[in-house]
Amino acid sequence: MTQQDYSRYFRGLYNVSGFDGTIESDFLKLGSVPDDRKPDLIDYNLKGFDDYRTALQNYLKAVFPTDYNNFAASDLGQMLLEMFAYMASVNTLRADMTANEMYIDTVKDPDNLKRLLQLIGVTMRGPTSSKATGKLTLPPEVTLSTDVVVPQGSRTISVLSDRSNVPLLYTMTRQLNDGSLDLFNRDLTIPQADFTNNEVSDIFLLEGSFETQTGAFATDSTRQTIELRNGPVVEGSIGVSSTEGIIYNEISNLFVASGGTDPVFEKVYTDGFNAVLRFGDGVRGRIPTPGETFIVNYRRGGGENGNIARGIINKSVTLSHGGVPVNGTLVNITKGTGGSPAETVEHAKRYGPYFFRTQYRAVTGEDYNALANSFVGTTGKTAKAMASLRKNGAAANVIDMFVLSKASETQLERASVAFKKELLDYMQQYKMLTDDIVISDGVVRTLDIVASVFIDRSNERFEDNIKQKAANKLQEYFSVDRVNFGQRLDLADLQNFMLTVPEIRFFTVDNLERDIPVNFNEIVQLNNFEFSVEFV
Repeated sequence: MTQQDYSRYFRGLYNVSGFDGTIESDFLKLGSVPDDRKPDLIDYNLKGFDDYRTALQNYLKAVFPTDYNNFAASDLGQMLLEMFAYMASVNTLRADMTANEMYIDTVKDPDNLKRLLQLIGVTMRGPTSSKATGKLTLPPEVTLSTDVVVPQGSRTISVLSDRSNVPLLYTMTRQLNDGSLDLFNRDLTIPQADFTNNEVSDIFLLEGSFETQTGAFATDSTRQTIELRNGPVVEGSIGVSSTEGIIYNEISNLFVASGGTDPVFEKVYTDGFNAVLRFGDGVRGRIPTPGETFIVNYRRGGGENGNIARGIINKSVTLSHGGVPVNGTLVNITKGTGGSPAETVEHAKRYGPYFFRTQYRAVTGEDYNALANSFVGTTGKTAKAMASLRKNGAAANVIDMFVLSKASETQLERASVAFKKELLDYMQQYKMLTDDIVISDGVVRTLDIVASVFIDRSNERFEDNIKQKAANKLQEYFSVDRVNFGQRLDLADLQNFMLTVPEIRFFTVDNLERDIPVNFNEIVQLNNFEFSVEFV
């Protein structure tokens, strides 16, 4: 049988000689993503460089499947893609930071928090200075016949900090009869009757240099201001007077001025803790007389470096007795306490909103707590306070306020009589008319901790560094701003807090078997601690 040639029937349909048995398709081009559907491929929940890079690669694969398929790290296209991912991650981070910095609950930058609180009339507290008690001794051959004067130039004492070996300046001052400090006189006068055997032992030594600024009130303004450029200005140290004999006192906000004749001012911190003093407008506080000369006395300094040991100050001081120069000896007979940096973000975020809600009136226990814990005395001391309302009969309107003063970031101490009087006078301005305030000493429950820190054996060479991190974390847990009156020591909470140090695998408290409860007027304070390291 002869074989038939059927190719003539398929001629024109396809090239038979070119067919190799494989059927190819243009399905990639036919299935390309339309322009109106490309936005559907965008993921708006991306965060970070890796997410952006992966999303851009997936987008290229979906939209340009045949035009670009080289995803090697060395390819120029990948370099451009990663540059876009980098810029997107940076912009996202800045957007998140900007959003977070706009709310008190999430803000982290102190300057931003300060501005947010100023919008609601709350001012963040500036640095506070340490205070020690000094003894001034005159030579035995001096027979006192008149008052002793410490000139302004001799009131400032220079020493080296025993904490950091940096220079410190201390200013000599004394309490007035009403318990306040003399903030208005340049020279310090010590009455002859206060000396016993040529010694006087109630000199206040306040860390910070004594500064004086003079000028004249503006003649073309109804709202007078004074700018103090030589900061950091210490809290509670400012005294303003004028040559017409008027003394202006600092208040927290001009809103609480009692009337248009009240000689008061408010302080607003600026960058570097310089300060602007704002005076009344005739409705809220007295308007200073235009053109009148003013004198501002204040101290600059503050911080923890001023918390010195007893006896660090032992200096000769030039005094004036009856116009005759006399050399006396000044020694600090108590350690310096109370020096602290500016208010922390954590403390301001905690008490700032409460302080705003008080509207400068103490009605509830929360109001009393917020006002008291935001108080700064003229000696620089800050309070740790807790208000308790009596609920029995005729004493139902008595507010018991248990108070301790802040000695350092991690230590509290019994408040002095002068500090408690200042706090009581401060609270009298805001309390309800029918309330009576009784200020009592809080109780400090000191605690020793012996603990074991478990770390990986591979970190053995970093043992000392990890122990230091653990020590810092433990002190942070017991910091003054973190602990409260009546707050029990929860061992599980302490362990979880310590585990936030990445190198610590486990943490146990060896000398305590159970949680430690405290009474409502007691507060737990860390005394000594000791770590042993276990390798796992």
